[in-house]
Parts: sequence; structure tokens; C-alpha cells
Amino acid sequence: MATRIDSWIWAIRLTKTRSAAGAACRGGHVRLNGATAKPSATVAVGDRVSVRQGSRERIVEVTGLINKRVSAAVAAQNYVDHSPPPPPREVIASIPRREAGAGRPTKRERRELDRFRRGSMLVVAAIAVLGLSACGSDGTSDAVDSTPEPKTGTGPDFDRCGGLTTDDVVSISRLGGLTQVIDNPSACEWRRGATSAPSVSFNWYRGSPIGRERGTEQLQRDVTQDYEVDGQSGFIARHGNICETGIGWDADFIEISVMSASADGTASMTTDQTCEVTKRLTEKVVRGASS
Repeated sequence: MATRIDSWIWAIRLTKTRSAAGAACRGGHVRLNGATAKPSATVAVGDRVSVRQGSRERIVEVTGLINKRVSAAVAAQNYVDHSPPPPPREVIASIPRREAGAGRPTKRERRELDRFRRGSMLVVAAIAVLGLSACGSDGTSDAVDSTPEPKTGTGPDFDRCGGLTTDDVVSISRLGGLTQVIDNPSACEWRRGATSAPSVSFNWYRGSPIGRERGTEQLQRDVTQDYEVDGQSGFIARHGNICETGIGWDADFIEISVMSASADGTASMTTDQTCEVTKRLTEKVVRGASS
């Protein structure tokens, strides 16, 4: 019997309730072998599942199929945890906290606190910024923050699936046998038959600044670098046979992900080749969008 991914991540205690597991999937916070997973997606032994939990990314390998909640000890027998370690306690302790009665944080302070939650590298950067903006002895600031809040809807208008067709995806990726399995206004995905890999996905995020996603990728992937298309900045991240790009416009961004390995782990192309395919797909989407 097939095991749904929302049932599985709830059963192994990655979420407190099954409804929370389903909500995480619908919100784009759950990935199966590098591709965004719907609640009804099925898992198999050997699959990799990642679940974004606040500022931390949990990455687990499926070793057993269960769909009922079990004890922590039994749950641990059904997965192998590959998650990066959480930030050290001393790093967490170094995060500035507002004292009671200090009032609501400013926009700048909210942005800096958000960066703190994205991992130790961003914590160091945020501490430096807060240090430079420190005020007088009474804790008040003499400067007025004039930095505009990122705006949603300032990017181009993307066609469904970013304008990519199944023929486009197969031709550019050279991954034969792909068919479209997800098609909605914000996410599209192509896979080979009933398997979860190889796969290609397009996601359009609105109201979610790209910096948050990049912080997560830096914790999850082997290499994350700057990347741009026609002067529009973003990132490219790689890990094994998975390569992802993100291009942002204020509080909107698109992400394209390619997983070139088959479900059994057989690699059809190198990491560099996978990233070249991902870049070509990204360039086609960005250059084909209407501004």
C-alpha cells in the first residue's frame, strides 16, 4: 500500500499533527527528492524528504514506510537523519532580544531578526549590522529607517509554469520520459512515470523575499553562489545531482529545480551538467516573461 508523504512525516514525528503536515506540503515547505511535494505524493524506501521548520531544514532518508503515529524510538527506525546541525547555543544566545516595554521592533530590526534565524552565517552578518546601527546609552535611535519594505507583485507576469511546456522541459533537460504531474498557478512539476526522480520543477513565490530561501539553501546544499539573468540577481545552489536557481524581484521570486538522478540513484549527468540545464530553463523563463 502506498504511503502518503503527509502521513509519513507526521508518523515519524516531524510535525505535531497530520493537518500540520498537509499544510506544510501545501505551503511548499516539503520536498521529495529535491522537488516540491503535494500532500498526496507517495514515498518509497531510499527517498529523501526535507521539511522546512522555521529557520531549520530537516532532511531525512526514508528507511521504513509507516502512516500511523508511533513513539520517538520506533519512529527513528524508519528514517536516517541527514539534517545539518542547529546553530550552537552560544550563537543563539548572542541574538539580541528586545526588553519588555521597548515597544514594537522597527522594520529594520524585524529584517535583521529574520536574518538571524536563517543560520549562523547570517547571524554574524546581522550582528554586525545591528552593531553599526547601535544607538546612544538610552537605547533609542537617532536615525530614521528610510529603507523601503520589499513589495509584492513588482516582478514580471509569468505564464503558467513560467511558460515552460513538457516539450521544452524534455528538450532542454535531456531527461526522456518526463510527464507533467503538477500544474497550478504557482507550481509545476515534471517526473518520469510514477517515480519521484528524475524531476524538474518551477515554483513562483509571491510575498516571500528571496533572501530567506537563499539562507535555507546555504544550510542545505553543498554550494550556493550568486547567479543572475539579464542583470536580475539571485542564487544557484547544488547538491549531488540536484541543482536549483532562484531569481528575485523585491518580495517575489521564482525557483527552478532539476534532479537528474533516477529513483535508484543512477546519475544520467554530472552536477555541472545538471546546473547547466537548470540555468537554461531559468533563462528561458525569465526572458520569456512579460514585464
